[in-house]
Amino acid sequence: MDKICTLWIKNIIFMKTLIYILAALFLVSCENTQLAEEQYISLYSGPWEYWPIETVNVPLADEIRFFVNDHRESKGLSSLAKGSSLSSALAGRHCNYMIYSGQLSHDGFDERAETLGNLGIEAVGENVAFGYEDAHDVVVAWFNSAEHRNTMEGNYTHVGIGIIKDVLGTTYVTAIFYRD
Repeated sequence: MDKICTLWIKNIIFMKTLIYILAALFLVSCENTQLAEEQYISLYSGPWEYWPIETVNVPLADEIRFFVNDHRESKGLSSLAKGSSLSSALAGRHCNYMIYSGQLSHDGFDERAETLGNLGIEAVGENVAFGYEDAHDVVVAWFNSAEHRNTMEGNYTHVGIGIIKDVLGTTYVTAIFYRD
């Protein structure tokens, strides 16, 4: 009789433990979504135009410019200098717009070109990308697109690059090429 009681108590304990484990599995999300830290959420709650535009990965931007210049030099073209902080800010702002709209685009390019044109910039071009973590992969993707390759090989003197990561960690890149 004692063995039956002991076995019955062990079964009850096992069943309770199993119920707790199952409840925990159903109540805890396994989703790997990372949200912005609480103190920064307010930065992204207003219109996208006012989101932070600081490039989050300056070494990646420098590497992109390096690979663009490497390609240009292989074609006998001059290297591009680092763009102004305004061109990089406009590029970063466009990254925010793409995150906000949820799609890769050149929306608003005319306004960015006009802003730079008002400062005496003679010609402006733009390349965009998202989802790449490696600078070489970004430039290869542009090279494999005739339109983006033409922009990289265009008659420009500078390139301003904006890079922003969304809350899920996807990298958005906008490169504004221009000639002053």
